[in-house]
Amino acid sequence: MTRYIKLYFYYLRRTGLFGFLGKNILKLAVLIGLLSVLLYLIENHVIAIKDLFALMVNHVDNWVVFLIFAISESLLGLIPPDIFIVWTKELSGQIGVNAWLLIGFLGTLSYIGGMISYYLGLKITYIPKINTWLTAKYGQLFLDLKKWGGFFVVISALLPVPFSLVMVICGITKYPLKWAAYLGLFRYLRFFGYAYFLFFLV
Repeated sequence: MTRYIKLYFYYLRRTGLFGFLGKNILKLAVLIGLLSVLLYLIENHVIAIKDLFALMVNHVDNWVVFLIFAISESLLGLIPPDIFIVWTKELSGQIGVNAWLLIGFLGTLSYIGGMISYYLGLKITYIPKINTWLTAKYGQLFLDLKKWGGFFVVISALLPVPFSLVMVICGITKYPLKWAAYLGLFRYLRFFGYAYFLFFLV
């Protein structure tokens, strides 16, 4: 058994998984660094972050923000979820709901969005033009899923790899739904982990 595990990890290393993982962890570190600098500049030279998100809470209906987030997470992850994570902290104070419950709700919307993306991928296989375009544009992601399978789904759930897009590709390639659903649960870890950092930062 140990021998098979060693062979499998050797295969993953040979196919470049660890290099890909390192590159995306570095990308995550850069994004967090840029976000920290941006928040610092806004806080000290434009408007207090708390006041900025208070404006959002007071002038935009909550259901509209959640709807925008759900659509984004179902259609190729158009908006970075970090903005919504910070927004929930201010929202929790306004409506008297624990911020971690709101983060759990965001995580659930993102997870459901991933499952919707999976089913969109299944349907896209019946639309040759869109299928061909996606395969050509995101060919590397198709190859990465083929090489690394479940590891790639987990990476997309945790790191700045478009989770929704990867789930679309899972649907197109008919990656087993059961495993896509199980591994997609790592999305919660991303939301709670990021929230822990962002709540401390803001």
